[in-house]
Amino acid sequence: MGIYTELVERALPYARAKKIKRMVIGIHYTMVEVERCGTGLAYTLLPEIKNCCELDGSINFWKLPADIAIKGYLSFNQIESLVGLATINAIFSGRKENLKNAVEGDLFSILKFDYRDEVLMVGRFDPVLRKLQGKVKKVWLLEKEEDITTFSIEEIKDKLKLAIITSSTLVNKTLERILESLYGVPEVALMGPTTPLCPEVFRFTPITWLCGAIVRDPDQLFIKICEGKGTQAFFKANTPKPILEKINLRVKK
Repeated sequence: MGIYTELVERALPYARAKKIKRMVIGIHYTMVEVERCGTGLAYTLLPEIKNCCELDGSINFWKLPADIAIKGYLSFNQIESLVGLATINAIFSGRKENLKNAVEGDLFSILKFDYRDEVLMVGRFDPVLRKLQGKVKKVWLLEKEEDITTFSIEEIKDKLKLAIITSSTLVNKTLERILESLYGVPEVALMGPTTPLCPEVFRFTPITWLCGAIVRDPDQLFIKICEGKGTQAFFKANTPKPILEKINLRVKK
């Protein structure tokens, strides 16, 4: 069973008799809040959605049963798939047993580096890039599909201490292909608010860390997404309580 199918299969039992309370597709992120559960995010790949995916009027997400929304993650329609992934993330974030071993804060307070280490970054995380520069020998950056022509992951794999992969690869479903080249890398982190907080799904993959976020203030998050804002606004908002809280989950092998 592949990662995408397993995400659906593991989320479905916890979605029974639950409905989507509210949702919004913003220009940066899509948010789904599931009643009696949690709130999940998925990165909005806007150009792809605008080019191919307008839905007809028969599909309505508000008050949609959560299990139906989750099955949409495997749809060829990217809007249904996007909402499905955000719903999956809402379900997992609402399960406290998934989070009992979570480590709050930044992954780099856990992992230590020296000047000889090399790191691969699939997707650009500017704050992470700034933290790594000057602390490691080299950061290899694959930001776009065409960057693969510059170097292949296989060529540099044996040099790597850590690979960081954006969890938006779950939106365009390129994650499995990327992971094929990362077996043997000591640490592999799936990073970003789109990260599903379910370590069991990734047990038989090279991923060793899930670096995601818990939604602490869904009302403020909903407003920020409606205003077209993204992660900087989510984490740095001047609100009474944090909108998002970074957490890290170890994937046990």
